[in-house]
Amino acid sequence: MIVKTISHTSTKRSNIQKLIRYVFDPKKMNYDALERKQLIVKKYLRGYDIEQWSDMFIENDNKRSFNHSKRTVLRHEIISFSPEDNKLLSRDMLKDFAKYYLKHRSVKSLGVCGVHYDEAIHIHFIISGVGIDSKSTRISRNEFKSFKIKLQEFQQEKYPQLSHSIVEHSKKKV
Repeated sequence: MIVKTISHTSTKRSNIQKLIRYVFDPKKMNYDALERKQLIVKKYLRGYDIEQWSDMFIENDNKRSFNHSKRTVLRHEIISFSPEDNKLLSRDMLKDFAKYYLKHRSVKSLGVCGVHYDEAIHIHFIISGVGIDSKSTRISRNEFKSFKIKLQEFQQEKYPQLSHSIVEHSKKKV
């Protein structure tokens, strides 16, 4: 699977809501042809009112122990699977990937994710840039690479049938 990350530095409520509304757009989260229903997994967030989630992310960011202008307020991360594995991906598998990601990616961060059923099924994550302990959750490129390798190992160990979604994260870029 491919893992992408985008940092968001805006503390404006409207920008945070825009990202949340995009990720949880019902048109992207349902796919009738394969009878797929919405899947939302969350960590340290209360309720299912997406409008209130932006307030929770802002409130959490306001507790940050160190403020600076270029801080990461939210991380928008995406894991994508090969279109050839779409029919093999069950709701339980996707939930398992989502829970693993939220548990291991940033242990003390607020997080929520939603599955999009496009040409290639993918999971969008919104993760706070500061943990519930008020400290930054930034990790280095090497730590992120290590996480992606562990995620790949999780996939290969638990779901070897998703063979088309294997990406060699341990290879060096040419």
